[in-house]
Amino acid sequence: MEIRSVSSAAALRVTGIVFGVVIALRFLWIAHVIFIVAFLGMLLGLAIARAADGLERIHIRRAFGAPLVVLAAVGLFIGGGAILAPSLRQQTQQIGRELPRLIDAAEQRLNRTPAKSLVNPPQQKQQDGLRGQLAREIRNSLRFLFPLVSSIFGAIGGLVLVLFIAMYVAVEPGLYKEGLLHLVPHAKRERAKEVLTTLAMTLRRWLLARLIAMVLVGTLTGIGLAVLRVNGAIALGVLAGLLEFVPFFGPFFSAVPAIGVAMLDSPQKALWVVVLYVVMQQLEGNVITPLLLEKRLDIPPVLTIVAVSALGVVFGVVGMLIAEPLLAAVLVATKMLYVSDVVGDEVKIGSG
Repeated sequence: MEIRSVSSAAALRVTGIVFGVVIALRFLWIAHVIFIVAFLGMLLGLAIARAADGLERIHIRRAFGAPLVVLAAVGLFIGGGAILAPSLRQQTQQIGRELPRLIDAAEQRLNRTPAKSLVNPPQQKQQDGLRGQLAREIRNSLRFLFPLVSSIFGAIGGLVLVLFIAMYVAVEPGLYKEGLLHLVPHAKRERAKEVLTTLAMTLRRWLLARLIAMVLVGTLTGIGLAVLRVNGAIALGVLAGLLEFVPFFGPFFSAVPAIGVAMLDSPQKALWVVVLYVVMQQLEGNVITPLLLEKRLDIPPVLTIVAVSALGVVFGVVGMLIAEPLLAAVLVATKMLYVSDVVGDEVKIGSG
């Protein structure tokens, strides 16, 4: 067997590449908050750019149109919050009063079963029952779910940064696209332009569809809970709409408090609430999203679950928010640049 010698220059080059990759990954890990904020800003900027395109057609310059869209969206959000704030505050307080009753009732039932040792172990103080255990678990969950947000000021600062990044991307989207294309050799530049255009269209379509689905799901869920006479229907509907942004796990998290509140009235009402949430998810997955997306994102459900879980464990809720669009971008680039260009297989970015 012939053994080829490796030159010192080649060895140094490989070593330099390895160290460069390690340093880059370390830098990405240290500054991951900034990259997540930048990704969210660019994602939102793609949607705002489409609205700015429409304003530009009626002779409103992008430099004014993009900030106008941002201000209108913020104003609409604040106005809607101001209108719903009294009802939300009242219903949230009502839910806060009723959930401890549900926990106490569940603890009493468990104490009459062999599982009572799990609720009140012998070494545990009597007053620290199921409610105390849940309180500790919630505190631990908050540390897990929100590792990127250490304070209210940090959350507000991140949101402001996202809005400014989105506004600048919407004002001059071509500037950043051309900047990326300058990094690509001339022979591959047309293909790179096609990939970037497809990525932007895919992410914009996903975000707009997700936002509209959030509004529809939140509204219909709130109406359904009100028809079932569940306490706190408005607050629970708003929660369902907000958590709709997180695929798979969001609807489950939003259903738990609604089922708990309904259980205080009767098991039958709780069962109807379960049916309502199942119907809403079927409606969202099979009617609302396909109607909003002319071409559905061809993402295998298992990949979505793994991506959301992995990024949620590492980055918390913010990681769960960016998991699906980030996975969509990676799949589009992989299909176009590897499966199609390297392997030679014909692939479709979406299916009708």
